[in-house]
Amino acid sequence: MFVPKIMKLHKNTTTLVIKPTTKIILNEIHSVLDKINEQSFAQLFSSILDAKNIFVTGQGRSGLVSRTFAMRLTHIGLNAYCVGDATTPNIDKGDLLIACSSSGNTHITCYIAELAKKSFATVAAITSQKNSPLTEYADIIVDLPVQEIRTHNKINGSIQFRSTLFEQACLVYLDGVIHLLVTELRSSEQEMNRRHSNLE
Repeated sequence: MFVPKIMKLHKNTTTLVIKPTTKIILNEIHSVLDKINEQSFAQLFSSILDAKNIFVTGQGRSGLVSRTFAMRLTHIGLNAYCVGDATTPNIDKGDLLIACSSSGNTHITCYIAELAKKSFATVAAITSQKNSPLTEYADIIVDLPVQEIRTHNKINGSIQFRSTLFEQACLVYLDGVIHLLVTELRSSEQEMNRRHSNLE
């Protein structure tokens, strides 16, 4: 298991050094994103551009990542909604649901994907488990190949708690999608600022 370096500040005081740890975390994120499938990205990208409305869902921190993505989609002029919000409309044919779940096994996320499928919407699953229950409802599968956390029996895998690496990789991946959408749609900084919330 990774042991952070310790720097002596005083004869009776020690403190942990942060830089080596952050470098390991950045390397972990890079190692995941380096393995992503460009074909699944192309499918997701075109589905976003073709969708009448884009819905996002996820639980816990994956849900926070999905909400960040929906906010950015709104800034670039697309119709984006977070499942569960009071003002979220019904999903229908021609719409897209993007479901984020590391395990692909979260009951509520799978249930929402099933409902979207029954409504004839396109479903995209972003997960680290490409053969999970969630992907059974997915038309598009974005596989973020995150290794499990390290234990005393394993030397490979993330040093971070549970699905943290998935959430970090998912955020960076979706930020990359936004950047390319901005380029494709030729969204200007002025337009995006105009759509940014001013009730804050």
